[in-house]
This record gives sequence, structure tokens and C-alpha cells, in this order.
Amino acid sequence: MRYNYNMDIKSILKDNFICLSEKIGGQYDRVAAPLFIKDFKVESFKSAKLYIIGLGLYELFINGKKITKGKLAPYFSNPNHIIYYDEYDLSNELLNGGNRLGILLGCGWLNPLSGKIWGFTEADWRASERLSLVLTIDDEIVLKSDESFYVKESHIIFNDLRCGEYHDMRLFNQKDYSYNYIDSSYKKALKTKTPKGDVFLCEADPIKERKIIKPISIKKVDDGYIYDFGENLAGIPRFKIKGHRGQLISLWHFEALLDGHFYNKNTCTPDQDRYMSQKDILICSGDNDTFEPSFTYHGFRYIYLEGSEGIECELEMVQISSSIFRRASFTTDNEIINKLQHITLNSDLSNFFYFPTDCPQREKNGWTGDASLSAEQLLLNFDSSNSLKVWLDNIRKAQREDGQLPGLIPTYKFGYDWGNGPNWDSVLVELPYHIYKYTGDKKVIYDNSDAIYKYLSVNIINRLNEDGLINYGLGDWCEADSPLEHVYSTPVEVTDTLEVIDMLEKAYLLFKTINDDERALFSYILSNKLKDSFKKKWVENFSVKCATQTAQAFAIKVGIFNNDEIKDAVSNLISLIHSNNDLMKYGVIGNKVIYDVLSENGYSDLALKLITQDKYPSLKYWLDNGATSLWEAINELEPNHLLRKDGGRVLSLNHHFWGTISAFFFKYICGLNVNPNMENENEIKINPYIFKDINYVKCEFKGNNDNYIEYEVLKQNDTLKVNILKLKGFKII
Repeated sequence: MRYNYNMDIKSILKDNFICLSEKIGGQYDRVAAPLFIKDFKVESFKSAKLYIIGLGLYELFINGKKITKGKLAPYFSNPNHIIYYDEYDLSNELLNGGNRLGILLGCGWLNPLSGKIWGFTEADWRASERLSLVLTIDDEIVLKSDESFYVKESHIIFNDLRCGEYHDMRLFNQKDYSYNYIDSSYKKALKTKTPKGDVFLCEADPIKERKIIKPISIKKVDDGYIYDFGENLAGIPRFKIKGHRGQLISLWHFEALLDGHFYNKNTCTPDQDRYMSQKDILICSGDNDTFEPSFTYHGFRYIYLEGSEGIECELEMVQISSSIFRRASFTTDNEIINKLQHITLNSDLSNFFYFPTDCPQREKNGWTGDASLSAEQLLLNFDSSNSLKVWLDNIRKAQREDGQLPGLIPTYKFGYDWGNGPNWDSVLVELPYHIYKYTGDKKVIYDNSDAIYKYLSVNIINRLNEDGLINYGLGDWCEADSPLEHVYSTPVEVTDTLEVIDMLEKAYLLFKTINDDERALFSYILSNKLKDSFKKKWVENFSVKCATQTAQAFAIKVGIFNNDEIKDAVSNLISLIHSNNDLMKYGVIGNKVIYDVLSENGYSDLALKLITQDKYPSLKYWLDNGATSLWEAINELEPNHLLRKDGGRVLSLNHHFWGTISAFFFKYICGLNVNPNMENENEIKINPYIFKDINYVKCEFKGNNDNYIEYEVLKQNDTLKVNILKLKGFKII
């Protein structure tokens, strides 16, 4: 079993929440982060364990030493569904004699303060920060959270995941973390209500520091200084200064310059005060202060530092993300491909905080469609399966009895009526499918098979229209050169129905893998029924009638055309591309399928050309305009300017859902095919395709049980030679 609980500990944790007060505050009604303390004595002992729930987020201190497992602990969840606790071994942390527990709590998603966005502030779970913990010594419970804990307002006078964090260092007192110290600002904790969710041990990979980044330039601009850290990433600032007591310093985090000045219109939402967006504040103590946020993070390349004039200081970026580590890499002699892979990895890490998020600045939401699109490349690039399986627990909890899924998770009510649809809901199949493919984990299939079947047999069956097709939700989002992200040329009925067929094809394989023949047969029959209905309404002369690149490629991908029709169907796709001057005219759904279809049908160079075209639109266009991460949309910009030529709004400059290009690079340029028969994750097939502009590739991949392969591909006289450099555990077939 993945979850191994001590039921008594779970029950005690669920029933013993305490708080400072019931006040929740708001965007302009600031509430300080509470600091809880508890003194206790222990004598000789063998083992000590602490079990803790900190809602929304917590930092844990033992005798003044911070021992939290990572940043932003324990997890981002809907507390009506799941409440996560962490377990700590304190055997080497406690002192014989007096000890002090210190716990700081932050708002997290329990108490968001950044305006009415995506329904979080209307959630019935919303409450002030609260704590529950249990301490055991030699397997006996010796301490639990109750009204004997002391609590006070800390020096963190405001915190919000989207806005930022304010520290008044005049209020910080190191003695607060020392045994037997208490002053008049403390009061007894209050017993408070229990969240509704089930208590789970958090087994997601913790959020950790990845690297410290120094600024590559510091420039005086207006009343402050702009620090450039070279790349657009996710993280927090680490700021050191000895200012005057009461001196106020602001740190504004943003992605891009506009005419050399601070610009943040694209990093906040319409309901959010942009003068609070991604803004941290430090009020100096008068001594040496170090500012580092505890309960927020930002998406940024630049920091505008205001208020430090004339005082020596040090400012660094601390890149953070879930502690998922690389399992595959490659390099080629084509620098455009190398750079596109690099900025894909930047966006992957910027948007992996326990689960894939849509952007690290404006939203930080777990949009299901983004994760579905990136599922394969995330599992190729990183050892992300553990965290993705934990998120699947939350996805199943969010599923309604009618099989419906919301478009973002966690959520309260937002995303069920808008923001979902098959292309987003497909995360329920894509994640188990690719986790199984790349790790061989059958348990993920068993865990999710009921939810998959419920979605297909109830939600989809009930949504079939009079033509026997599916037509609801979001479509080919962010189509290249579209004026708005939700304006696309491929009808939703087309992308919806083709996506459901793809889900059914994958579900069939998953059900067969666990010998669930009844559900496999259901998937097979419904898939063929949808194919017939789709062909009847949408196919004529080997083409999808809407005549879009996305529709034609997707139809080929899922088998709408039989073997006798494929040649003509591919020819029609090529004609669509040529008629658009070999330029992309698709969104993220088309991006997911078109390169595979072209490469597998003899047009690998055209697939690469769509990505790397010197002309607009292409993904290379981002590189040409200074991108260091994947952007959300492909729109033409004014020369040497961030603003769009059509006057539309600039979207996020750090999104990962175009990163499916990375899976294409691995599968066709590197020729890496892991578990090609979906039967053995230790089998690898190496079958690189020939590309005109690539002469050399070096690739490495790490599998389970320290399995490893490293090889190179050389092009010689229009043929490819594969040299295996290192091999352990894998069987090449």
C-alpha cells in the first residue's frame, strides 16, 4: 500500500486543530502569520516522531533550528477532500531536558487574500490558519496540539501565494524560538473547527532550493534598481541589508522589461491589485536583516528594488521547485533545438510545485489541460511520477458522481461549468498511461481505473449529442497568431471527439494491462462508435471538413483514416501546411499531435520546420525575442518591444504546455522509445529519424533500478549510425 497510517495518530490530528483567531482578513485587511510555541521536557529516549498538519502552510522549528521538509509545506490541496500531514523523525533533534517547538503558519490556499479569483475566496473551507500536531516519544504520545500552546502574531505581517509577503523585522525576536521564553504578546491558542477532508500522509516530492542565482546586471531606474537574473524562472528573493530602523524596502518581481522599465501587467489578474502583485516588503530592524519569504513564491527574471538607495545590500534569486530530478537529457549540433529544450526545462521546473501548474506568477493553478499536454515530456525529463500520483489522488477526489472533472485542481467550485472538457479532462488517462509506460507501475492503473471508467461510461455517454459526438469545454487553446487565447479555428466538437477517442484507445490498453476485459471491451466499442460518427459528420475526401492543421493531424493520429486512406489523408495535411507557407496554424492541442504524425509519415523535416521557422509564427520566434522560458501564446510583437502588434494583452511568459516539443525531440531526433510494446519498462527501442539540419545527437536516459543508457547518433552520407556508449539494465530491442 502507498499509504501506511497509524489510525490513532490520524484521528488525533483530525480532532485537535488550534488557531490564533478566526479572523481571515483580506487583500487590504492584513492578518499576520501566527507563531505557535510549546515547551516540553524529555529525558533519555530512543526515538521521537512528530506528526504535523499546518494549514494553509507551515514552517517547523525545534529549539530555533528550522527543520521543515522543504518550502511551502505540506501541500496545496482542497481541505474538503484531503488534509496532508508530514512526519518528522526528531530522534537527533531533541535535547535531554527542555525543548521548544515553534511553528509559523502561512495562508496558502486555505486563506487566499489576493482578490476574488477562481472561486478560492468564496470556498466554504476558507478559514484562518490552523495547526494540529502529535509528538511521540518511544512510540507513546506525549504531546498534542491544544489550548496549552501559546501563540502570537509574528513578524510576517502579510502573506499570500499570489501577492507576496511582508516582513516587519522590528517585530522579530530570536528569543521566541528559545526554551522557557515568553512575553506579554503571547496568548493561549484557541480550539478551532476540523476541516472536512481525509487525512493523508504527504508523499509528494518536497519543494526545495535548486540553485542560487546572482544578478547579471544591476541598473538604476527611476527611484530604484532593476536586478536582472538572466532567466525567467520561479523562486524567491534572498535579500540582505543593514538599513535604518523602520526603513521600508519593496521588491517587485516581474518577467520582462518594457522600454527598460518595470512591467507587470501580464503577471496579475483583472481582480488583483497590480500594485500588490508579486510584491514583497521588508521593514528593516536597524540591524543586519535577511529577508526570504516563507509562504509565497514568484515567477520572475527581474526584481525592481525600491527603497534601498545609498545602502549596501545583497540580492539573489533562489530558484525553487518540487525536488524532481532529471532522468533524461540530450544535446544536438542544432543550437535552436538545444535552446528550445532548455527553455522547456525552465518552464517545467517553474511550474512544478507539488504538481504541474499553469504559470508561476499570475495564477499558480493546477490546470488539468496543461498537465495532460505535458504528461509525457514531464515523465521523460524528470522523475516526476511520485508527485503526479499524489496529484491523481486529488484529481479523483475532485471527480463528481456523474464522472465530471473540474478544469483545475485543487478547486472549490470553479472549473466544472467552464474551463474543462475532454482535452483538459484527459489528464485522468494521460498521467496513468505515461506513468505506466515510463515506470512500469501497474498500481497507478488500478488506483485510477474506476475514475477513468466513470468518466467515460457516465460523463461521456451522457454528453453524446444527436450526432453521437462530444461538444463542450475548451478547444485548441492559444492558436498561433490568434487575437485571443480562446479563439481558435478548429471546432470544439472536433477536438473534443478526437480527444475522447484518444482517451478510449489509451484506456483500452490500461484496462487490458490489468486484465479488466469488460472495461477494455467497453472502451474498444465506444471508440469505434465515435470514429464512425465522426467520419459521418466531419470527413469528406480524406479530409476533416473544417480544414485545419489541428483537425487533420489529430484525426490521423487517432485512426480516423484506415490504412488505405492514410496516404491521401497525410497528403491533405501537407497541403494545409504548404498553403500556409509552412507556418504553424494550431494551438496547444495541435502542437501535441502534429509533429508525431508528420514524422511517422515521412515528413520529419517539415515537423521541425514548423517549430524552428525563421518566420513568424513559430516557437523559434520566442527565442528571437529573448525568451528564456516557454510563453503562453504566440503573437507578433512590436520590434524590440514587449507589446503585441495587434494591441492585445501580453499573456504569461512562463507556461509549459507547449513543452510537448520536448517529447518529440526525444522520440524522433534522439529516437528514444521506452517500453515500446507497453509490456516492459526495461525495454528500449532506439530509432532516430533523419533530419536535414541535425548531424549529431547525444542522449542519456535513467530508468528504474539504476537502469541507464547513453548513446550518440551520427549522420553519415544520409544514413544514421547509433553508438551505445553506456548501458546498464535496459534491453535494446
